[in-house]
Amino acid sequence: MLQYKDHETKYFEGLWHIPEGVTYNSFILETKEGLVVFDTWKRSLGRLYIDEFSKHFDVRDVKYLVTHHMEPDHSGSIPHLLASNPRITVLGHALSKGMIESFYQVKPVFKAVKDEEALRIGGFTIRFIHTPWLHWPETMISYVEEERTLLTCDVFGSYGIPSKLYLDELSVKEQTDFSHYLIKYFANIIGHFRDWVVKNLEKISQSNLNVSTILPAHGVLYRGEDVARVIEKYRRLATGETVPGKTIIVYTSMYGFVSDMINAIIEFLERNSVKPVVHGFTDKERPDLSEILAEAYQAENVILATATYEAKTFPPMKHIAELLIEKIPASKNILIIALYGWGGKAGAELEELFIKQGFKNLDVIEFRAGQHQAVWRQVEEKLSKFLRGNG
Repeated sequence: MLQYKDHETKYFEGLWHIPEGVTYNSFILETKEGLVVFDTWKRSLGRLYIDEFSKHFDVRDVKYLVTHHMEPDHSGSIPHLLASNPRITVLGHALSKGMIESFYQVKPVFKAVKDEEALRIGGFTIRFIHTPWLHWPETMISYVEEERTLLTCDVFGSYGIPSKLYLDELSVKEQTDFSHYLIKYFANIIGHFRDWVVKNLEKISQSNLNVSTILPAHGVLYRGEDVARVIEKYRRLATGETVPGKTIIVYTSMYGFVSDMINAIIEFLERNSVKPVVHGFTDKERPDLSEILAEAYQAENVILATATYEAKTFPPMKHIAELLIEKIPASKNILIIALYGWGGKAGAELEELFIKQGFKNLDVIEFRAGQHQAVWRQVEEKLSKFLRGNG
């Protein structure tokens, strides 16, 4: 395995803040007939990848390169590998060939592998399973039968840079961190395609694989009892299971009026033994969108409170709402609170966005700034519905 520990990237995909960093994991199978490489490193690391590869292997011994997913954080070093050994045969989904040629201006020796096709090489059998939309259409995974190992690229991946390779080697604290990093990665990257996760997990299950090790291309690796645990965790995330009572509050406040309402809401919830996760956009703070999605994904209740700006939804809140609609299940209980100065319909605007995308457990309260006491009874009634578990 060749692993690059990326402390430099601050925003994964240019979107998601990852102060915890991320790894790129490339795996090499040594056989009597040559090497099989599974995925590479990020595009900007191509030369470094070859240098590191050459410390451990002879690139002339590479017979096959398996590309599970063509996003450039995994396929980016392909042109450097092919330049070092043009005889390498690239194995991948049929769609990958055109992407390689377009992205990297190379024409490799390419073989498209069919769903459930097997490759036998040097005493090993590698089965390829197409897993479309996890999270690109050409995504697939590989299973090495003799090693009982499933190589999954982005599937089961996580942010973070583990101190050891396998989850069972980490401290309890670090295991807890990586549990969150997996949820965060799922919410940010995979969440939009959660229906396909369900389909593909079922497909993998029907393949009757005897898996003892899962090797993702990002983050920590899994073996032994952790294999079943991470598969079950993925299933729960994909089916939208929530943490009962978990409540997240996201708000925007220009001059403190929204903050006043939020403080009252927090006090009410805490009196009723609910400790909400709170993210506020104010003149003093800017929370991470990546963390908001991670927390919202498993929340049962989502409270969005926003200021009005130029008679419309405050711009950051509209962006947050659109991200939530794209990434989280529509089964959440949503409470929208909108405050305005001279006028506007921010609440109605947000309500329409959510309803159009199938969110049904939705309440809206809209009122003039400074009048939160006048509507507190309504707010209290909506919060009480959360506490009763009655969306």
